[in-house]
Amino acid sequence: MNPKDYLYGRKGPWPQPCPDHPYEESPGVIHLPLGEWLDWWLRIGSRFATQWPLFTPIYYLTSFFNPGCKKVSDIEFHNYITNSMMSKFITPQLDELDHEIFKDHMQPGKDYFIVDLEPVRVISPFEGMHVSPTKTLLELKDNKFIVLCSWIERTNTVLDPADGEAWELAKFFVLQGGALCATMVVHPLQHFPMDSINAITKTALPKGHVLFKLLYAHLRFTLPLENAVLNFKSSLLHDDKWWKTYAPFPGPYDGIRDLLAEGYRGIKNNDSYPPFSYPRRPPKIYSEYGTFLDAYYETIYSFVDDVVKTIPHEDIYVRNWADYINTWIPGFPAGKEIFQGKTLTEVVAYFIWDVTVGHTIDHHNYGEMDVQKVPLRIRQAPPKKGTKINSYKTLQTTIDLMKYKLAKRLFFAPTVVTKLIDVKYDFYDPELLARVEKFKWELRETEKKLNAKGLKYVPLDGIARSIQF
Repeated sequence: MNPKDYLYGRKGPWPQPCPDHPYEESPGVIHLPLGEWLDWWLRIGSRFATQWPLFTPIYYLTSFFNPGCKKVSDIEFHNYITNSMMSKFITPQLDELDHEIFKDHMQPGKDYFIVDLEPVRVISPFEGMHVSPTKTLLELKDNKFIVLCSWIERTNTVLDPADGEAWELAKFFVLQGGALCATMVVHPLQHFPMDSINAITKTALPKGHVLFKLLYAHLRFTLPLENAVLNFKSSLLHDDKWWKTYAPFPGPYDGIRDLLAEGYRGIKNNDSYPPFSYPRRPPKIYSEYGTFLDAYYETIYSFVDDVVKTIPHEDIYVRNWADYINTWIPGFPAGKEIFQGKTLTEVVAYFIWDVTVGHTIDHHNYGEMDVQKVPLRIRQAPPKKGTKINSYKTLQTTIDLMKYKLAKRLFFAPTVVTKLIDVKYDFYDPELLARVEKFKWELRETEKKLNAKGLKYVPLDGIARSIQF
């Protein structure tokens, strides 16, 4: 093969250690072709630049006339914890500390689960703001979760619904931790480890290769977007200038950025946060949220399996591709393993699922959450027994809410530019082209089956083709 047979003449983007956290975060892709920057700016970046000044005064006014937090009912709290993106944190793996904390609230013979939001410990909040790690104990009874109580680390207090206003305040701290951990600890694992695969695919696989054509349809916009989030000083991760009206987090850059490291390297002696290893299928999620995700994964897996079957066994380009990625991504199989069993199908299906369904649903779900019920900033100290809420109106200020609403519009809520259902693969083989049409039919059938079960987390028409927000 000649250099012209490759997208960038074998001189394309490539992973490197992430500049800010070279040993604790996934590799970054820093040096990008100008064409990718222009494409991203014209379709995505320019939207940020125009909507930011337009919506800042609008959100300031709406927040000025309605500041603070709204009371969260126990039913709403239960739904957030057990039936949203926060349900990713539900695990039956209670560690020694969990058993010690909740020993007075557990009985032999019952099934208990934990929601552990320890990672927020790395945040040093701005003056007047508060953050606390929490653990919430759930009981599984008749295949349904019951929220029993929550432990607030900063006050070393276990609170439950009988604790009145202290419990009401505790719920805000749990939801704050859930929002921070969901968006900055777990969700980034769907973003940044995939950048190495994106870059290596563009640079190491010939344009005519079936695997290149299969993956390339899902790579657009992503690398410039990730670069901007991680490395631009104007990123919402940095709340160091007064004019950053879209930076909503409760602490400075160092602590917020450390949340990403907590997710990637894991937390020692905490079974809820193992180090990142490239998955072969979506991690188990104990909720209908997980049921929704699994259904689409099976559809994508079936399609990918039929496509990769056409690749010759032990294909040298695929072996090299796997070896390159294996160097950068923990758990990704090396070239000598990639053709064993269904390994190639598994790693490719997971990638496509991750950058489409898995990524979009998180943004869609978080975008629907009420900013006055799931706060990022809380301006009252964590509760203990007997604590009263000073005022719901003062739990978030006008500026806090303005920043949160603007961040949601610009970054958190999805803005789909290219849709999964409209995907086009540059295949020439008539059988593969027919399989693409069958794949789209199967996606529609999957949506119908999920709708029939009442699982409507995100419409198929709203699922993006790549990571583009």
